[in-house]
Amino acid sequence: MTGKPLYLGDGKQRPEAVRDLPDIDPDALRKPEGYRAGPDLQAAVGTALTLGMPLLLTGEPGSGKSRLAYSIAHEFDLPLTEFVVKSDTQARDLLYRFDTVGRFHASQTEGRAADARRFICFEALGRALLHAKLPEYARNDLRLPDAAVGHPGRQTRTVVLIDEIDKAPRDVPNDLLVELERLRFPIPELASDTDPLPTVELTLAERAYRPIVVITSNSEKALPEPFLRRCVYHHLELPRFDRDLDDAGRAGQVTIEDIVKSRLGSRFAGGGDRLFDDLLDFYRFLRQDTQGLGHQPSLAELLNWLDALVPDAPGHGVAPGGAAALDQADLLAKTRGLLFKNQPDQAQAEALLDRWRASRAPRPGAQGR
Repeated sequence: MTGKPLYLGDGKQRPEAVRDLPDIDPDALRKPEGYRAGPDLQAAVGTALTLGMPLLLTGEPGSGKSRLAYSIAHEFDLPLTEFVVKSDTQARDLLYRFDTVGRFHASQTEGRAADARRFICFEALGRALLHAKLPEYARNDLRLPDAAVGHPGRQTRTVVLIDEIDKAPRDVPNDLLVELERLRFPIPELASDTDPLPTVELTLAERAYRPIVVITSNSEKALPEPFLRRCVYHHLELPRFDRDLDDAGRAGQVTIEDIVKSRLGSRFAGGGDRLFDDLLDFYRFLRQDTQGLGHQPSLAELLNWLDALVPDAPGHGVAPGGAAALDQADLLAKTRGLLFKNQPDQAQAEALLDRWRASRAPRPGAQGR
């Protein structure tokens, strides 16, 4: 991209500058149709499905851990429900939330009419277990309002994504052992003098609809051993590059090039192969340990960088001359902002680009040898 910058910062108003900005689809680069899984990941998913165990995924941020759950849901045409763990998450939060304060205030004015069932809302794992049962169970046995459960009207298996479980307090994973293994959880807030403690539990027949649970961790803290024993574990490594595999090693493997082509390949069609090769070569150069970066750019950051350099816009076209044909100031600015996420790395961005260009320059006298 060349020409005047979009933002000038000179104190003058230019409302027209943003009127033609494209509508951004935040999931455009993350659609499940574009997900590619290698043999090891395929095997891990298959093992978890066969044994009915949660699949625990680790890997660097941006490696595609969370997107696997979307890929599974897409491939099996199943609903997906997601819970993003936070530092104050408790185990119960993954099952349901109960408005204790709201119930208290209502009880002050309504007395016994303030039914506790009005103040409960089910979250990802609890909802998935209730959806594995007939809708009459929640409506008649538990006497829950339809809005609290959101039942689809038929029994269904659900893909449950529990994202970044390592952010939770250490006791949370262990507190979920019964729920994940036995598919059972109590709801003490609904017990009373006349109502026994209600416990949601899947019967043997209902286990055919047990949730498919995918749990991710960025390994910010160690997870408890009892929890790990109950999971199928897989670590997502950054895929290899085509050039780093021989023909035998390439068979069946998913490479960086495969993933980028599945997400952005159409943008490089019709003369953009050289640009595609150049940009991926620079990313490969950055991922080498010898570059001394504080943060090596992730796969997700690579896709965002390529998306910015080759926008999906009519008439944009591609540079047939490779990276050298791009506006170099624009290339540097987007490389700094999208691949380098700390000041020391950003400070050496231009030097790294120069070193990469020098590494690709033909050596004197090499031609014809």
